[in-house]
Amino acid sequence: MTKDPFATLGIDEDADDEAVRQSYLALVRRFSPDREPERFQEIRAAYEAISNERARLEVKLLRAGTAALTRLKLHCLEAIGSDRHPARAATVVGVILDGLHSAEV
Repeated sequence: MTKDPFATLGIDEDADDEAVRQSYLALVRRFSPDREPERFQEIRAAYEAISNERARLEVKLLRAGTAALTRLKLHCLEAIGSDRHPARAATVVGVILDGLHSAEV
């Protein structure tokens, strides 16, 4: 999932199942698969990603986890710039590179 499913469907993160469904159906009527297949696929993928409460929670947690990981990476990179702990900096670089490699796979 590359785009924010909440933004794609034009709903708030706190929307319930019915609001998600109504928004999805309105967008499907507006962007028919016959006329705009790419946009329809994007809408369909967003709906499938957040069609129930559990799925919405997973997307919210993933988003929060991604933001936290980004903050951690920035903090580690700032620590690398410090000449006080070169061995620690090398360890941090190794961990980040391992994490980036595993995320790409």
